[in-house]
Amino acid sequence: MLRPLAVAIALAALAACARPGPARSPTPVMPPGTARIAVVPFRTAGAPGAEAGGGGEGVPADAGPAAARMLAAHLAETGMAVVDADRVLGAWSLADTTAYDPRVAAHVAEKVGANLAVLGTLSRYRERQGTAWAVEAPAAVAYEAAVVHAPDGALLAVDRFEYAQQALTENLLQLPRFVESGGRWLTREELLDQALARTAERLARALGAPPVRR
Repeated sequence: MLRPLAVAIALAALAACARPGPARSPTPVMPPGTARIAVVPFRTAGAPGAEAGGGGEGVPADAGPAAARMLAAHLAETGMAVVDADRVLGAWSLADTTAYDPRVAAHVAEKVGANLAVLGTLSRYRERQGTAWAVEAPAAVAYEAAVVHAPDGALLAVDRFEYAQQALTENLLQLPRFVESGGRWLTREELLDQALARTAERLARALGAPPVRR
């Protein structure tokens, strides 16, 4: 069984869902103009010893920093002030990260001059088995992400995602997603990137930022 990201996050995200969950704001948000965000590497979980390129359910360790980079880039696209991902990863590597919780994330955020930290758990990161046009098994991704306030570690917003791509013959409700993907089977990296773009928008709205016009 996977350990919860933190007690506060687990309580806020107790029920897993098959679709992206709405961002939540259990405490008053900060004015957007005062927010500066640091995204720390996601914690990875799954079957031990899984191959980074394999089709198993284990999540490779390097997927955590990759997810952080993706989310940081998408948060910047929403207009939020985001600390450079390399700077955050450098500060994280120097921190005492034997524990993974809001307190540690908030401490790292302060070190890089941010007053908000985003941390998360990537619990499923399955690669597709096949090609873009024919698969034996589709890619699947599951994660949760939370925004906490530094230095007190107060929870500001949570978002969850769990999804495995399906063919239109299996579920016609997947039409918008399938069109967005160009009518092909996505890799797990592509699926994660698309999901984190939506998470960034929801977290930015939860923090009071205006919606992004596309």
